[in-house]
Amino acid sequence: MSTLVLEVPDGVRAAVAGEAARRGVSEAAWLEEAVREKLAAEAELAPLRARAARADRVAFEAVLSKIPAAPVEPGDERSPSACG
Repeated sequence: MSTLVLEVPDGVRAAVAGEAARRGVSEAAWLEEAVREKLAAEAELAPLRARAARADRVAFEAVLSKIPAAPVEPGDERSPSACG
């Protein structure tokens, strides 16, 4: 085990303290769990990022161009909020 000194804003520290207290664990234990969860999430994203880097927009458009045009089904309309 090693020690890491971490400086965080007061509000973050208060939130960590509150969550740790709510769960009945120390701040260090709560932070360790949070870091492990973040590392696991990043590990899961790595293959997706690698796959996305290999994406070929031209090939994607070629596949889409093979789909015949069809009228929009009721309920499938694109809302402005769905556009990002």
